[in-house]
Amino acid sequence: MLAKTDADDVRAHNRHAVIDHLRRTPISTRKAVSEATGLSVSAASAIATALLRTGILEEVDDDGRTARRGRPGKALALAASAATVAIGKVAVGEVSVRFADYAGNVRGEARRECDLSDLGRDEIVAALLALLDEAAGEAPRPAFGMLIVAVQGKTDSGLSRILWSPALRARDLDIATPLAAATGAQVQVFNDCSLMPEAFRWTPDFSGRDFATLFIGFGVGMGLRLGGSTFQGQRSSAVEFGHINHIPGGARCRCGNHGCVEAYAGDYAIWRRAHGEADTVPTRRISDADMHRLAALAREGQGAAATAFEEAGLAIGYGLGRVFALIDPLPIVFTGSGAHAMDLLEPAIRRGISESAIDGSGADTAFSIAEDVDQLIFSAATAHALAALDDRFARFAGTEIEEAA
Repeated sequence: MLAKTDADDVRAHNRHAVIDHLRRTPISTRKAVSEATGLSVSAASAIATALLRTGILEEVDDDGRTARRGRPGKALALAASAATVAIGKVAVGEVSVRFADYAGNVRGEARRECDLSDLGRDEIVAALLALLDEAAGEAPRPAFGMLIVAVQGKTDSGLSRILWSPALRARDLDIATPLAAATGAQVQVFNDCSLMPEAFRWTPDFSGRDFATLFIGFGVGMGLRLGGSTFQGQRSSAVEFGHINHIPGGARCRCGNHGCVEAYAGDYAIWRRAHGEADTVPTRRISDADMHRLAALAREGQGAAATAFEEAGLAIGYGLGRVFALIDPLPIVFTGSGAHAMDLLEPAIRRGISESAIDGSGADTAFSIAEDVDQLIFSAATAHALAALDDRFARFAGTEIEEAA
């Protein structure tokens, strides 16, 4: 006979399976839930009834509209009103926010371009709170079940501190504690690149697969999805792919070291190589328009520009070869301003993998592109926040549900 704690875990697992199915299939039926989860129809129906009673699910017509009173619901959906999640984004030259309901619909957003370099913890927190109020419009700021802050830079494994960011001079800033106090939400702080695989959590093509996301832009950053989980380090939340050493003692990187992958593949690195500016690290962000023009010159055969993109591709390829030597080759989703030049980068990337991986393993791995990096970050952070609430709701206390395992 199962102990009570074991039975509770089984119930929570089954509830989570039902919620997860509705994440992947936004409108479903009790019968379809049963077929997708392996639960009996009676168990699936009992769980759905309990989740309807607690407001986590709602009954809808087949077209997705909430079922009218007095009319039996034909389908099930996640209840948008069950919770609200908020996302903050801190990057070079900007702070932005977005919040979404429990069904994943965006309900408000706001963005401010500004120089963050001289801001400290309190100013960053104040900027995020002000933008959350702005995003809410005339309505009061919603109560957030989760608040995720995606940061360009390195964050701690405790998910509360910005350890370092190219956007800020200040270091080791605990922004989670004051944000939690001000909003009442559970707050987590992530490196933006390490969070990116979460955007594909419920995407059928990526379900159950190991893969990586690779950002190429102002910096170079990676996210890893391994064994069904998005990788987070024991000491920090970032996968520092851009700071793998490519050439010892080589070009100067924005991090202060020399020879990093980023020092050859970041947009500033490509720009300075094409313009013969050696080890300078620009204080301004190279605009997408400038990078597009440089790529056009490379496509036209302009030597310096073509060489800069080739060297960038080789640096990325050698870095991926080293990663593939540690773990199996992975499909890669490229994003960031550099992804627009994949026609220039890809041949050199694959050559770099072939020359550095064991027997060239992974040189033929699948590449794809996510063009809108801001959308990718917000989608990833939203998915992570909603998944955390799903787990929380699956373990809710209260109504006892008689359900088959």
